[in-house]
Amino acid sequence: MGEESSLLSKPSFIEAIRHLSRNENPQHTLIYIEINHALQVASLLGGTAAEERLIAAIKTLIFAQVKQLDDSWLGKLGCNRFGIIVKMPVKDAIEFAEELAALLDRQSITIAGQAYYPKLIMGVTALSPEYKTPERILAAVDEALYQARRAGNSMVKLIGHDDPVLHNYYDSLKLLPVLREGLLNQSFVLYAQPIVPVTQAVTGQKAEVLLRYKNKLGKINSQGPFLQSAELFHISREVDLYVVHQFCRFIEQQKQQNVVYSLNISGSTIPYQPYFDFVVKEFKRFGVDPGQVCFEITETVADRDYQQAIKFMHLLKDRLGCQLSLDDIGIGSSNLANLSKFNVDFMKIDGSFIKNLLDDPYSELVVGFITSAARLYGKRTIAEHVENTRQLEKLKVLGVDYAQGYFTGKPELLFDPSLNP
Repeated sequence: MGEESSLLSKPSFIEAIRHLSRNENPQHTLIYIEINHALQVASLLGGTAAEERLIAAIKTLIFAQVKQLDDSWLGKLGCNRFGIIVKMPVKDAIEFAEELAALLDRQSITIAGQAYYPKLIMGVTALSPEYKTPERILAAVDEALYQARRAGNSMVKLIGHDDPVLHNYYDSLKLLPVLREGLLNQSFVLYAQPIVPVTQAVTGQKAEVLLRYKNKLGKINSQGPFLQSAELFHISREVDLYVVHQFCRFIEQQKQQNVVYSLNISGSTIPYQPYFDFVVKEFKRFGVDPGQVCFEITETVADRDYQQAIKFMHLLKDRLGCQLSLDDIGIGSSNLANLSKFNVDFMKIDGSFIKNLLDDPYSELVVGFITSAARLYGKRTIAEHVENTRQLEKLKVLGVDYAQGYFTGKPELLFDPSLNP
């Protein structure tokens, strides 16, 4: 059988999964393959034509190994993604996948005179009837692929039908249509939580803008599950754009604008140049003072793509005139060098250290260290999740500038788009 005739289309491949997963005694395993960074590399080599040649060459290498197996299927599931169904136990399938990744590690493919060294990442799961539907199988193996991607090149990750992470995945998947409809129908409302001075050394009103979902009965739900779903299914950027637009509408309606509001930015938004252009346009349209806005970026996200984060921060702070805050300090790679390289106004100490501040010497040490480092570099500190008087008093002793939490101020409704058409 020729190569092309053996490469199943996505619908045919899904139908094969449906048929084989009905077996009460699973005999087949699904291997989900992604060619890592293929699209980015191909674009540097010459765009679409180079991309097609590169992926075709890698597909040929994969096919050469798959066709040696009895009772196997290869399907194309995306531009740089393939699926393999093999008739073998999961343990053997993982071994085959690892051998395939090692084989590709040793290959060099030349496109337009440039050498490319392909890297695969793979997710694996058994075609078990416990999944009920092929869609759930693909969702599971996609989660395994996500875990492999986070682990790095040439990684293979296994996931089972009873893996606890899948329950969160399915819950997030159920929220996806609600999330999209909520953005379209303006069902998400803005709340604001006060950020209050701890000492008299600092002044001024501050608050963090939070997102809440208002269902059809008017009940308000927290933002957490929705933001998790947005991140998992790559629509965090749409959420960020929505928040900016609704926040600007709120500012336009205010007579007094003496509060500095913090807006969160997701990792996927940082490399997205149109976001900055959108912010500039919205600020001008609604008369927003950039100095009244502080954008929050987590330390982990900023450190993950340092050069892009620095460029993004420069646009917001130096060109537009906004303030910046580095969020979740302490859970990333915090050290003096790391804290000094970002030109931010505020450092927010992660709430996990505040929670354990009174009982854990290490947490106290971290809070003290971050506070001293911030003072050294001329930045202010904000402690998250402050829950009682004793914590607040300890923060004063350590020299923290601001506090945020249910003890110092609960989130309150800021702006309901549905009531302000």
